[in-house]
This record gives sequence, structure tokens and C-alpha cells, in this order.
Amino acid sequence: MGHERGRSIAVIGAGPAGTTLATLLARAGFRVAVFSRGSSNPLVVGESLVPAVVPILRMLGVEDEVRAYGVYKPGATFVVDREFSIQISFDEVCSRIPKYAYNVPRDRFDATLRAACERSGARLIEASARVERVPDEAGEPRVRLGPESLAAATEYLGGAPDWVIDASGRSRQLARLLELPSYGQDRRDMALFAHCEGVVLDHPGHVHSDRLEHGWCWRIPLPGRVSLGMVADPAVFRSLGEKPEEQYEAYLRTDPHLKRLFEGGRRVTPVVRYTNYQLTTLRGVGDGWALVGDAFGFIDPVFSSGLFLAMEGARILAEAIRDGSPVALRRYQRRHLRHLEAWRRAIGYFYDGRFFALFRIREEARARGLGRLVNWHVSKHVASIFTGEATTGWYSGWVTEFLMNHALGEQDLGALRIV
Repeated sequence: MGHERGRSIAVIGAGPAGTTLATLLARAGFRVAVFSRGSSNPLVVGESLVPAVVPILRMLGVEDEVRAYGVYKPGATFVVDREFSIQISFDEVCSRIPKYAYNVPRDRFDATLRAACERSGARLIEASARVERVPDEAGEPRVRLGPESLAAATEYLGGAPDWVIDASGRSRQLARLLELPSYGQDRRDMALFAHCEGVVLDHPGHVHSDRLEHGWCWRIPLPGRVSLGMVADPAVFRSLGEKPEEQYEAYLRTDPHLKRLFEGGRRVTPVVRYTNYQLTTLRGVGDGWALVGDAFGFIDPVFSSGLFLAMEGARILAEAIRDGSPVALRRYQRRHLRHLEAWRRAIGYFYDGRFFALFRIREEARARGLGRLVNWHVSKHVASIFTGEATTGWYSGWVTEFLMNHALGEQDLGALRIV
């Protein structure tokens, strides 16, 4: 390490971002204490990985374990209506990363990452972290562990940590404490999901995203069950009842597509509700602190990007902390904000109908010369963005932007929009 500062780290949160970061830093010789408040709910949004996560699993040494309990994921399916659906095969799209991913039960996946974290030498502290803002005359926000948290970590860290990293997820502990600027999205959707048996799957192993009369739903195949979630404006769900279970069951009965998918199915877990849906913090690093994972920014789950953003962000932040220079830390911040923005744009194409329209044009134009060129660019460059391989690649991003804005012709986007 080229800089003396930064040998001890306190990480707030033991989710995928926090444990990935802690593992990589502990392996590099840092003293790392991870505060974990535990989780009472095994159902967490983020059960489907993208192929770009697999190299990180290998880096952590856990892919074999994940493979043993996960469901092999060869691609993704997007259902527009009964007549038209889109299949993305990772075998055809991926060139620089593995051509597959996994769907995972989150309780087991998170336990795998925690165990790897402990094997690396990081110390897990089963308690919530208390953090205080440090008064600073220069106006640069700084933080420190509160007395109880400092006492819990001092024996291992040897004193106050050089770094406090917020991996607290959507509670955004440091961002709230420091009143960091942030922005959300125009949409304020709500998600309800549960695990079910007997749900229809069109393609084995694929994560499925389906347009509904109002909103959309996901189908994620897991061992012995399917994660079935639905996303819509909160007013849609409120019209169906008060409790999450009432709303979920009523929507299964009233939406024609869901009714067909769930015929003969049954719910086997409670229903979980998510309301804080998309938010990006505009600053991710400061004097002795940083944000990672959902604490930095979280977005709509439609393209299964959450765990990739969390774990890839942790990998890049670990590199920046190992470097120790302000330049490396600012580079981490810029890169992660660029990742969030790229996924945000892609999600916008899904909701405004352009994603479906572009793939419909691809199907209609396959046989024509120009159509074959469009097909190759859509299949390769546009689809590769959703695997994580080319999310921030300049050419794939430019191709996607150009096609979305100039190649849709007379497509009726109103009929394809998610409402």
C-alpha cells in the first residue's frame, strides 16, 4: 500500500456489498470490523444475478458453493403480451464474461458471503453501528463511531477506525446523517413479492419479466419454488385491500396474465412489500468515509442489476482504498455514479416501451439486409448492457442510445409502455 493511512476499516452492514468489501480488504492485510444487525426476513429483493457477478464470485472463492444451491440461469425472458416475448440468451450475448448466471435464495447467498468474510479474517460484530457526525470548521463532513460501537470494535481494530464505510443498504445511515444530496425517480412504484409453488415458467432457469395491465411482474426460478413479484403504482394495490397479503392475492385473481400464470399455484411464504424504490446519493466518498451498495444508490430491479451494482461497487471501492489516494477514491465515485446512471437509462427504456419496440423491430427485420445489421447490434450491444458486460461501455451505450432514439420508426410506444 502506497499510503500509510487507512489500515483499519469499520463497515456498517453485512449484506453483499459490505461482506464483499470486507473480504477483499481483509485479504489485502487490512483490519476490518463489520457491524451486522442481522436479518429476520429471508425474502429480499435481488434473487437473480447477472453474468458479470460470476467473476466476483470466483474472486471470493464461492462460486462452487453458490452453484450447489442456486438455479442455473442461461438467459432472460421479457413477455410483452400473449403473442410477443423476448428471449436473451447469455450464450449469444456474452463474450468477455461467463455465459451464465444463477438465481439464488438470498438467505443462503448472504450466508455464503458472510462465511467467506469471516474466513478472510474480517471480524463480524453482531450489533448495529452507532455513528456520529464530527464538527468540522472547514465544512468537510466527517464521521466517527459512537462510544458503544467504538468499544465493540476497538479490541480488534486497535483503536478508532481510519475508515467508516456505509453498507447499510436502503437505510442509508451516513447519507442521512451527513445530509448528502440525492435524487430519486419520477416513478414511485411499490413491489409485492412472495415465494410460490406451481407458477408457470416459459423457459427453464430464465428470469421472466412480464407486462401486466398495470405494472409488471417478475418470475425467478429458485430451488423448489418461484419468486413471484409484482410492481405497480401504490394506488393499484391500495384499491385491492390494506394488508400486503390481501393486495397480492387479489392481484393474482384480477390480472388476466397473473391469473393464467398462477393457475394451480400456491403461495408458501409471507408477502413482502417494498416502497423505497429508486434513489441515488450524489456523493459517495469523503474524509475517512465512503458509501457502497444500496447506501450509495439503488434502482428498479427489472434487470436484476442490484447485486451486481453492490458487489462490483465493493470491488472497485476496495481497489480505491488499497490505493489510498484521493484520485482513486474520486474515480470510484465517478464510476459508480456512471453505472447507476447507465442502468437508470436502461430501466427508463423498459418503462416507456422503447425496449420492447426495439426488440420487436429486430424480430420483424431479421430477414432483410439492414435488418440483419440491426439484429446484430441489438442482440450483441444492446442486450450485453443487461448482462453487466457493457453497462458503461461507450460503444454499446452509444449504439443503444442511437437505436432507442432513431430506429423505432412508427412503433406505437403507448401500447408498449408500462403503466
